[in-house]
Amino acid sequence: MRRTAAVVCIALGVFCLVLAPLLRFWVAGAAMKAPLDQYSETVNRDDDATYFSAKDLKLVEHAEVEAYTTVRGDVAASDDDTAVWDQFTWVKDVDRDFAFLSNTRRVGHDRVTGEAVDCCDASVNEEPVKQKGQAFKFPFLTEKKDYEFFDTATKQTLPIKFAGEETLDVDGQKVDTYKFTQKIEPTKIEERTLPKSLLGMKGDGDATTDVMYNVTRTYWIEPTTGAPIDLREQQHRGAFVDGEEKLVLFDGDMRFTDETKKSNLETASEGADLIPLVRTTLPLALLIVGVVLIALGGVLLVGSRTSAHGRH
Repeated sequence: MRRTAAVVCIALGVFCLVLAPLLRFWVAGAAMKAPLDQYSETVNRDDDATYFSAKDLKLVEHAEVEAYTTVRGDVAASDDDTAVWDQFTWVKDVDRDFAFLSNTRRVGHDRVTGEAVDCCDASVNEEPVKQKGQAFKFPFLTEKKDYEFFDTATKQTLPIKFAGEETLDVDGQKVDTYKFTQKIEPTKIEERTLPKSLLGMKGDGDATTDVMYNVTRTYWIEPTTGAPIDLREQQHRGAFVDGEEKLVLFDGDMRFTDETKKSNLETASEGADLIPLVRTTLPLALLIVGVVLIALGGVLLVGSRTSAHGRH
């Protein structure tokens, strides 16, 4: 009887020791991958924005503005290592129900690191653009360091710097995040022809302006999943002639709405709870249990032999 118990303990112990690395490296590895069938909707909002209305040919101030972003995964174009996501964003004046800015994006990105992959007809506003750096999210197990982040307006990859840890209150729930900030100095992103009368310039006709763009972008990232919980973009676009701003095209301080932050947290919490469990807690517990069971089995086995020898 004691020998049978010893064999069972040793067998269970070996099973635990084999299962531990499988959980850590296979199950956890499978959990730490961005979904292929991604679908999300987020909203950024500013209650006091300024923009130029091409429809009314006038500057609109103190506007209530919302930016709606939809991200959808292209499963057919994706594979086990690379997720291809399409993004569409449009910005509208809520009171006037008028959309004045929009953009599209398509890019494949590594399902673990979140870095853009050169594939899959990557584009910005339907024009082919090679993209590098973090695309939609940060890596699983995000580190406290600077990363490279792609900006769709300038079509450039620029540093986004680690700015410390911060605890957010999302719908009464505390969440620990890593804060990252990217500052893009005024950069020409296009040219636009506008009437001189709108630009405060003398004479009739139109003038060609340089559209200059700058932004300070701040992300609050849930570090286990690399998923954004909150986002703030302090953005300015202006029409410049000979280095002088003649017309504000957009000026806003956009931030995720409470509903968006709550939805982001609910999604991130699933992985934030599961990944440490299968990557650390369960494997460590299984290692300890496995060692104890094998040791116990060894003691029982030695005891059974001693008992059998005594009977002889």
